[in-house]
Amino acid sequence: MNENNGDPRDVPDLIELHALQDATAWDAADRRLGKVGQVYVDGAGRPQWVSIPLGLFGTREHVVPLHGARLGEGEYAQDLHVSFAFDDIKHAPDVDHRTQLSPEDEARLLEHYGL
Repeated sequence: MNENNGDPRDVPDLIELHALQDATAWDAADRRLGKVGQVYVDGAGRPQWVSIPLGLFGTREHVVPLHGARLGEGEYAQDLHVSFAFDDIKHAPDVDHRTQLSPEDEARLLEHYGL
């Protein structure tokens, strides 16, 4: 879990940190992306961003906002459906996903995702 100083940006209140830690991410077209890596939270501890390993052997993690995301229900409760297309996620700016997002990283990501 990493801390992020961003604002909520319309993240649904129902997405809780513990629900994301073992979630499988899906893109806007319901294409399986993979397991959630890091979860980035704001100053109040609310999840704002997640990283998802993509590429050959999942060696590159891409940071995706939780803006407009939803969790599955029932037996699919471990599914996180993000509101962005695979290509948008794949071409997101590189950030050091092992640390908290810097204000500059967050600004570049927000611009990339049109938020």
